[in-house]
Amino acid sequence: MKIEKLVIATRNRSKKERFRGLFVKIVKEVLALDDFDISEKPQEAGITAEENAEIKARFYSRKLNLPVFSEDEALYIDFLPLEKQPGVFVRRINGKDESNDDELLNYWEKITAETPAEKRTGRWHVAYSLAFPGGPIKTFALPHEILFFSPSSKIRLPDWPMSSLEGPLEFKKPHSELTDSEREKYNQKANQLILEKFKELMF
Repeated sequence: MKIEKLVIATRNRSKKERFRGLFVKIVKEVLALDDFDISEKPQEAGITAEENAEIKARFYSRKLNLPVFSEDEALYIDFLPLEKQPGVFVRRINGKDESNDDELLNYWEKITAETPAEKRTGRWHVAYSLAFPGGPIKTFALPHEILFFSPSSKIRLPDWPMSSLEGPLEFKKPHSELTDSEREKYNQKANQLILEKFKELMF
């Protein structure tokens, strides 16, 4: 199936740049939500990353009448019991559904500091969905193994507060402290997997 136009269901600057750079290799025109006059948002009521990714992809595909690619994440932390796993509710803190970046970072930094360094492991479970207007929706997910750090890094990345607190298992430092070459190496590996799966979804 040939896709002439693809919309990335995000307004996040980092995600827009990443996925535009990735999909421009196989799609003629890659757009994002900011390229359209649309302010409506879907109600992300799913309890898994897959459900929320599908909700977003289906909603925007119907609204824009174009194929839409969406992403959603769930966080799983090895040093917390099942009933305390954040899952898709990473920003749900102390009864507040949408904590700001500082609240989010401070909350998880406190929990990490109380955990022995050798036990600070976890993973992002990232789901990706591709929806076609009036047609099928296809979804896949990939795990990203991570380590948590305390104290958190002083380096903050825009729109990504957790990057100061966690990072890829292979580099053993926060995402925000990765060098350009380390970040490129990590992204290349992840992007290759995403691109392979995306191509599978197109058929």
